Amino acid sequence: MARKPDLGSVALDDGRYHVEGFHFIGQSLTHAVKLFRPEDASGTARHLTAQELIQGAIDLAATRYGLLGDLVLSSWGISRNEDIGEITFTLIEHGIFTKQPNDRREDFSGHEPLSEALRGCVRRRLGLQN
Repeated sequence: MARKPDLGSVALDDGRYHVEGFHFIGQSLTHAVKLFRPEDASGTARHLTAQELIQGAIDLAATRYGLLGDLVLSSWGISRNEDIGEITFTLIEHGIFTKQPNDRREDFSGHEPLSEALRGCVRRRLGLQN
């Protein structure tokens, strides 16, 4: 049985994103499953939509980094929803994530800009007006 590559190798091969960005997206998937598919959190049926993965990443960044979330993500090369999609599809290509036949990179486009969504999530958590 072939061994899955480690994220450091994947990040080095890809060259666009810091390895921490790959770790973060992996953790975002787990976080999003808990948010949107709690019945599947411990099983293998963990498929999410692009929107759910984006929301999971936003919620996790707001939880961990608060107002610095945008800065932390951008330091790893993640500044747009499309970056989340690129990392996700890179992880799919390396056999770390799986996809459904109708999943596409384009599914990560056309959503509220990542920085705005993250700021809004943090502001709501702090009880501030948007």
